[in-house]
Amino acid sequence: GGMTEVPSTAWAQSFDEDAALSEAPLQAKWRRLAGAVEHGFTHFPLRQSVYVASVPAKTKAPEGMRWVALAELAGEALPNVFRKVAVHA
Repeated sequence: GGMTEVPSTAWAQSFDEDAALSEAPLQAKWRRLAGAVEHGFTHFPLRQSVYVASVPAKTKAPEGMRWVALAELAGEALPNVFRKVAVHA
């Protein structure tokens, strides 16, 4: 609890990746990065596609979220699975 996360969708085995973009935290031109992030939990494996977007520097963070400067990202309390996502991005 109390750890930082990157925006994500529900983790489900039957997953519609195209529909996931409708859950994006803000309107932007999202693009899928090549490859995927894989993480093994004790009770299930997870494979995540990672999308990125560029927005103007003055864009307000979506409600309930905050921006973190790239230089400060290493100091964030990210769970390993989200650290992998950040490195992939």
